[in-house]
Amino acid sequence: MSRAKQGVLSSILLVLESMSKKLVGLVSTLILARVLVPDDFGLVAISALFIGFVEIFVQTGSQQYLLRAEKVDRDIINTSWTINFILKTSVAIVLALLAPIVASYYGDNRLISIIYVFSFVMFISLFASPGPIYLRREQLYGKIVQLSLVAKVFGVIVAVSIALIYESYWALVLGQCTGTIVRAIGSYFIYPFRPSLCLKNAKEQWSFSGWMIPQAILGYSRTQLDTFLISANFGKEALGSYHVMKYLAFIPSSELILPATQPLLVELAKIKDNKHYFALQYNVTFIITMCLALPVTAYMYFHQVLLVEILLGDKWLAYSNLLGVFVCLIPAFVMLNQARRLLMVHAKTKLFFYYEAIAFSILYGSLFYVGFDDLMLFSAIRVGIENLLCFVFLLLVASYYTSSQNTFKMLIGLFPVVFASYIAGIVSVSYSINTHYIAELFFSGLVYLITFILLIVFQYLLVYRFTKEWQYLYGFTSKGFKAIFNSKKSH
Repeated sequence: MSRAKQGVLSSILLVLESMSKKLVGLVSTLILARVLVPDDFGLVAISALFIGFVEIFVQTGSQQYLLRAEKVDRDIINTSWTINFILKTSVAIVLALLAPIVASYYGDNRLISIIYVFSFVMFISLFASPGPIYLRREQLYGKIVQLSLVAKVFGVIVAVSIALIYESYWALVLGQCTGTIVRAIGSYFIYPFRPSLCLKNAKEQWSFSGWMIPQAILGYSRTQLDTFLISANFGKEALGSYHVMKYLAFIPSSELILPATQPLLVELAKIKDNKHYFALQYNVTFIITMCLALPVTAYMYFHQVLLVEILLGDKWLAYSNLLGVFVCLIPAFVMLNQARRLLMVHAKTKLFFYYEAIAFSILYGSLFYVGFDDLMLFSAIRVGIENLLCFVFLLLVASYYTSSQNTFKMLIGLFPVVFASYIAGIVSVSYSINTHYIAELFFSGLVYLITFILLIVFQYLLVYRFTKEWQYLYGFTSKGFKAIFNSKKSH
């Protein structure tokens, strides 16, 4: 099987995995959001916010290093595992020691036990097998997907059971912990690699990862400091709603777009020396990614109330506008990830750190200037600035590494997707059937999808069949449909 086909199949498999996980998670969300209250979600959000901030001190980018390396052996993998083990053990201890201070700051002693549990589970996760990195390098995601789904199902079962029996915030905590523990144990079943302490390759790995930690600190601060500011200025109920809406809006990015594009880092790294072909492939991958991101963004924006009604229930409707604001972060995520992928291919992680530092200063300088009197205004400005910063960064990085002319072609090639996504959103709202919300969701989604596809085809036939990027996409799509048709015919 060719590398291109293997990469495509890997993307499809990872997307199916994420969709399956999210379907399972949807059942959990439907139940938990109706049993628990926003205050419960706010309490766990505070813990997750604090733990996440401490955890970024161990974001060494080890997986990215191992994926892009020309070859790996047992010593290289053990070195990566050892670096993570030393750093994360230290972080778990620090978390436990800081738990009383965090609880005192928020005036809620329940946070102490929650943070203790998360710290213990973080330590347990260190004993997972690092062996699955071999499967990722070969784009063999079948076993990884199976384990991920099993862990998700176990986590949901625990969370829902505790919620129904005790109606307690511990449902959220123990559900997450169960999934982590199952993944750690299951890693030995899919690739039984027993790690051992080793630092033979530490210097080389650290030269790649050294800038990843400060970059991760700034990146996490940039994306999560707003949540901390909400917790300090609006209370647990507002924080819980803000956190949940932000989480729902990020689901397409984390569970659909990121898995679909994860194999691209491996494939792009292999063709970076062929500049012309690399530039074309880079543009094509961006357009493909936006074909996922923009329709999802537009649909969720135009149907924000319907989605909140279905997913969370009536008591969350007052905050549905927040969902509409936060889904606009999806394009920002794609643009930032596209720029970051290019820097990773060329091993220029230092430049990404510089971006994080500048973006953090601009974003939170603006937010502190605006103030915290209006939650919606605060959220809208935060999302708008994020999109602007990511767009400018993508333009600069793509222009430097693939040429300004190629970047212009990339933007021109993106227009049909932007236009089709927006118009399809308007059409799907205009033809609302105003009936039961499940039927409304199905009908509006069908109208949106048909309208989007028709507009893309029309624009391609009218203008874009003359561009190399869309010619490539047409050829790739045609081959895919022919392969499916021939497969059915042979059976």
